[in-house]
Amino acid sequence: MKLGYALAVMALPAATQAFAPAPVAQRNYVGPSALSVAADDNGDKMMGPERIAQSAISTLTASVLLASSVIGGPVLPVQSASAASAAPVATKSAQPAKKAVPADPLAAEKKAVSEAKARMSEAQSKVNEAKKAAADASKAASRDNDALTAAEKKAKSAKETLLQTNDKLAATKAKGNTADLKQVEQLGGKVGVAKDALKDAEAQLAATKTKATASNKALSAAQQKVSAADSANGTAGKSLKQAEDKLAERTKQVQKETKIAAEKKKKADKKAEKEAKKQKKIAEKKAKKAAKEAKKLAEKQRKIKAEQEAKAKAAAAKKAAQVKAEEQRLKELQAKKKAAEEAKAKSTQTAKAAAAEIAKEAKKIESLKK
Repeated sequence: MKLGYALAVMALPAATQAFAPAPVAQRNYVGPSALSVAADDNGDKMMGPERIAQSAISTLTASVLLASSVIGGPVLPVQSASAASAAPVATKSAQPAKKAVPADPLAAEKKAVSEAKARMSEAQSKVNEAKKAAADASKAASRDNDALTAAEKKAKSAKETLLQTNDKLAATKAKGNTADLKQVEQLGGKVGVAKDALKDAEAQLAATKTKATASNKALSAAQQKVSAADSANGTAGKSLKQAEDKLAERTKQVQKETKIAAEKKKKADKKAEKEAKKQKKIAEKKAKKAAKEAKKLAEKQRKIKAEQEAKAKAAAAKKAAQVKAEEQRLKELQAKKKAAEEAKAKSTQTAKAAAAEIAKEAKKIESLKK
């Protein structure tokens, strides 16, 4: 009885291994070991039909996993397309990068214009200051020149008075009249007064002339400063115009470059968009192909698994039937043995009874012979 179960257990792995692919060296898959032996109520190591079928399915699963490694795919459970698409994807939210402020291509030219305007403003301020100083100097010189003219007229008048008085004195003296002595004395006094007046007028004229000369020199210097300020202002104006012209020219150039860059960017964006659409189509095509291949592979694995499970179930059923037949045969043999033993026991009793009868008859015959 035990020998029949042992043969069934030994035959099952060989049957399932017939459908398993060759082992792959780089994979260390640990499949189910030899079929475990269940203990019955009497403690004997027995293998039942259900236990045989379960062990066969476990061996089949190991064969399917090894088959996937031979095909080239990873030893993983096959998922449907909907399950794969529903799987959550862990993504890290990207932090928005700070947008860099582009440099102003006209910064240098704008700075030059700003500095030229500052110099122009400073030059104009100096012109205004020089003109104001020149105006003040002109007023002072005009006032001093008027005073000089008045002093000159006064000195001239004093000189003419002195000459006239002196001429009268000389004419009176020339007459030689005694009666004119008093008049000569009076005229001599007037000549003295006229001399003093002329002296004072000449002194005032000299002072006024000195002051007017200084004022005229100051006016000339102020006018020179105005001229220099005007010249500097003209130079600053030219520099400002040059800076503004350069800014205008550079602005046109930058606008042209910006337009060209925008057109290039537009073309590049259009090309990139076209390439992106192309790559998207390629990716979608590859994804569809991969999904189709995955579906095909899954179907193939499902068929292999179904075939192997069917074969394993058939083998298990066959072995179970063999076990059942062996059990039935064993029962029949045990029944025959029991019947034989019972028949033997009955035959022995009959023989003993016959022997007793024979002995009894022998004794009876012996007794009769006596």
